[in-house]
Formats: sequence, structure tokens, C-alpha cells
Amino acid sequence: EDVGVVFTEDGTSKDAYTMMHDHGANLIRLRLWHNPTWTDYSTLEDVKVSIARAKSLNMYVLLDFHYSDTWTDPQQNQIPVAWLPVIDNTPVLADSVSNYTTRILNHLRDCNLLPELVQIGNEINKNIMVRDTTELEPVNFARNAELLNAGINAVKAFNQDNNKSIKTILHIAMDAHDVKSWVSNMEANHIADYDMVGLSYYPQWQDYDTIELGQLCAFMTNTYGKQIIIAETGHIWTRKWNDLSHNLMSKMAIGFPEAPCAQLQKDYLEMVKRAVRDNGGAGVIAWEPEWVSASNITLWGVGSNWENVAFFDFNNALMKPGGIEFYHDDNVEVTFRVDMTGIDVTSGVYITGEFTTNDEGNWQFFSMKREGTSNTYYFRTYLNPGQTGAYYYLNAEDWNAREAVPQDCQGKWNDRLYSIGNNVTQATYSNVWSSCAVINE
Repeated sequence: EDVGVVFTEDGTSKDAYTMMHDHGANLIRLRLWHNPTWTDYSTLEDVKVSIARAKSLNMYVLLDFHYSDTWTDPQQNQIPVAWLPVIDNTPVLADSVSNYTTRILNHLRDCNLLPELVQIGNEINKNIMVRDTTELEPVNFARNAELLNAGINAVKAFNQDNNKSIKTILHIAMDAHDVKSWVSNMEANHIADYDMVGLSYYPQWQDYDTIELGQLCAFMTNTYGKQIIIAETGHIWTRKWNDLSHNLMSKMAIGFPEAPCAQLQKDYLEMVKRAVRDNGGAGVIAWEPEWVSASNITLWGVGSNWENVAFFDFNNALMKPGGIEFYHDDNVEVTFRVDMTGIDVTSGVYITGEFTTNDEGNWQFFSMKREGTSNTYYFRTYLNPGQTGAYYYLNAEDWNAREAVPQDCQGKWNDRLYSIGNNVTQATYSNVWSSCAVINE
């Protein structure tokens, strides 16, 4: 916004916070750096402005204490410069963490800007508050636990003194097996009683599907009594770039077609949400849906590393269908099924249609999966109530490989038609290749 970006929805400019809220988002996640002399953003004063914007819309706030003057993640976790003199004295450093956490919360309380949740660190896979990257490993779980306990206990003491119930989150970025090992190691080192395990969950870096994610949510709840919250997730809608800043994401989710588009961005986020919700998790936060290309300068250059993951096209217009719609709770699970009995499927089975449209306005091939050992293939997506569109099937990634839809079941142009009801949660279209017949179960 400071460099002139204007977000639009349906051709009208709109405040980004309001836009997210109007589509169903109820929480804003904000990072806080200790003393970032290199930027005016993510300082305490900057964070207060953002918290106020969220609270004006009655949204929850998750405040992410990085305990650093810059970004922390599995590749770097540098101690704030002000704490460098006590880096080798863990009890004194822990005291600094405690005092700082308490001071920030007291200040936000006095400003009527308290968050509802806080992260004690950001992507704390390895050693935290180190001099440089050479000290990230081997991981000293005992030191980490002592420092994290200082933050957790500071929040608990603040809650007790002020009759509040701010939740604490420990945030990591790992595969499912490593998440379990990390939590087990922290428990063995007497981690204090925190509330949630925060996860970064991206197709680019976390190599497990949403079924495993749901299983992990259930495991954490049943084994440790900890809810999982997805602190960060996102999916590409294009592989194109809108600036010269290197984009960080290019992979499609496991099992997805190699055909990025706004609909598949939505599908991924909806699947993550359902996996978490159905297995006792706490919530899902998309990151970072407004980071579009602009003239702003970051540590990595001018522009955005993330414009192909944002919820906006390259003109900063909100994409619908698109990722923002995962905030809705009325998305309809739609399954397309086709019986391919007697048809050559050696080149695969595909569906195309209006819901497959890419950023250039062109339909794409979405690969379909086989139902067990049957001759039926399916594709599942999440559409809106009342949404309609044309579709048809193909038996190769070739426009000439399309089925011949009989005239009696041509609902739009020469194609089939889907028409989603307004009061349904699921819909199924069961077709027979080049026929108006339906699949006999």
C-alpha cells in the first residue's frame, strides 16, 4: 500500500483486510522483530497499526515473536543484536526473552491491542537465537527448551496476572515424521505447557499429502493434547513472474495435475482446511495472500517472491474462483466420474472445462484417477453454490482426444454442463464416455 498498490474486487478498489474478512477470514497473523534497524516494518509501532486494523473488523490476531532483528526460519535464526552479549549465558538470555515478551504484552494491553495467540519463535526447527548459520546444528534441545520456556511462561504469567487466555504456539516447518520427533524431543527436555503446534505446510518443501496432515493432527491431539494450527500454507496459481524477483514456489501439491490455476489453488487450501478441521486441528492461515509485485525493496530485491501464490492476478485484481474462497464454509465438494469401459486409456483419462481455466483464459487438462481396479475415473474439486460451466472428458492430453458428447446431453456449447445447487455440500456427476447414460453402480 505504501508504494501505491491498490487491490480490487470485481473492478472496485477495496481494503485488503476488509476483503479477507468479507470472504470469511477471522484471523490475521503478524510478525514482530526485536529491533529491525534495516526496515520500518514489523517493528512494534508498525505491528500496532496492523493489529488495530484487524481488531476494527473484530478479527483475531496471532502475534509471531521472531526473537530476532530479521527473518527467522530453518536456514537462519540470529539472536537480536541487543542480546548478543549474553548469548553464551542461557539463564540470562532466557531472562531477556521473558522480560521482552512481558514488556510487549503489557504495552499492547495498555493500548487495548492484545493478540489472542502468540508464536514463541518462527520455524524453530534448529537452534534458536544463534550468532550465525554455523551454530544452527547440532540441535541443542535443552537450550532451546529453556529459551522457549521463558517465552511460554511469560505468556502464562501475563494471563494469570491479567485474567487473559492468550494461546501459545511453537512453530516448525518439517515433514510429518520429523514433526513427531521434534515434539518428542521437546517433551523429553521438559518443554513448558504450550497450547498448539504451528506448522508451515507448503507443496514446495513439505513432502506429505493432506491425508497424512489429517493423521498428524489427530496424532498430536491424541498423544500430546496439542492442537495443530497451520501457521503458513499456500499454493501457486501460475508459474509466471510479474517482476524480476525470484519466485520461491513452483511445485504443485502431491497428486495434483501439472496445470496451475486459481481453481487448484483454492482446491489445495480447501483440502488443507478440511484435513485440519476434521481431525481436531485449530485452524489454517494462508501466507501471504497480499504479497503482490510492487516497487518495494526487500532483502531479496525489488518486488515479490510470492506473486504467483497471492490471491490476486498480476493487475492486483482478486481472483474468483481462487484461493480466497477457501475462507468460505459453503464450498461444495464436486466429484466428476466417467466410465471408460471399452475405451483406450493407455494415454490417461482427463477432464477439461471452465473450472480448469488458467491465467491466460485457456482450459487445461486435469488428469483423473482410477477408482480401484474399475473402469471408472474421477476428479474432485471444490466449486461454489450456484456455479455452472461446461466440461467434457478426454483419453489423452490432446484436444483431438475428446469424447463426442451426444446432442441430448449437451448442456453448454457441444459440452456437458455442471450446475451446482445452492443448498448442497456435495455433488457428483457420473457419466459414461460419449454417452448420456450414467454409471451403473
